[in-house]
Amino acid sequence: MRFRSALVAALAALALCANAATPEQVRTELAARLQQQLPTLAIQDFAAGGAALDDALRAQVEQNAAAAAPLVEAGRKLWTAKFRDGKSLAGCFPNGGRRVAGRYPLYDARVKRVVTLEMAINQCRKAHGEALFDPADPQTMGVATAYARSLSDGQKVAVRVPAAAQPSFEDGRRIYFTRMGQRNFACASCHLQGAGKRYDDKVLSAAIGQATHWPEVREGSALTLQARIRECLELMGAAPFAAGSDELNDLEYFLTYLSNGLALSANPWRPK
Repeated sequence: MRFRSALVAALAALALCANAATPEQVRTELAARLQQQLPTLAIQDFAAGGAALDDALRAQVEQNAAAAAPLVEAGRKLWTAKFRDGKSLAGCFPNGGRRVAGRYPLYDARVKRVVTLEMAINQCRKAHGEALFDPADPQTMGVATAYARSLSDGQKVAVRVPAAAQPSFEDGRRIYFTRMGQRNFACASCHLQGAGKRYDDKVLSAAIGQATHWPEVREGSALTLQARIRECLELMGAAPFAAGSDELNDLEYFLTYLSNGLALSANPWRPK
């Protein structure tokens, strides 16, 4: 009971702090909190997710480093395939998509929405008269993002929150701290308060760094960050937001901003 009360108080304090703070102040505050909780890790270590906190998992990830190769190759074929008008996904992004993933999600003032990399892929396809990929389909959008993000391995996350995007950032932060579902958990319950602890047999990753290593390779499929968030919501007993929804886009925006300055490392293997 005392643990629950402490958890509620901690989350309330963090939320209150974030309400009165700029995005950078929020990021700095949460980074300091996580480093205090996990003093053996440097801030850049958080980019490895749960593998930074679990030696056995880290060894498994290294042993399965080649698992992403077929997915990346399938994504390359989609990325370079010619549309009916002779263009391709590669032609929609600077340098064919090299070193662009670290800027996503971004706020597009023209549509007044957060645009994820997946959305940008579909915007390209729509502009050239092609059918959209299902954001939740690992065989199309999953492998396309696996390839696109492989082109940015090592690039540092550099998401910006202009003044017009502040409401989107705040919406993502609000969702992250909101308790929901039958278990009455918030995302922050596990990944801030519980970071480094275990849930069942898995180490809970920290909020900072969570956005750097997607898609993940699970059972031969490319699992995007939004797909994983939807799985977590189901575990919480909450109805998941639709893939590509403003709620998930804003949540991804908030989470990715927290990882600013950390290096991308796409397509790591993970167990089921």
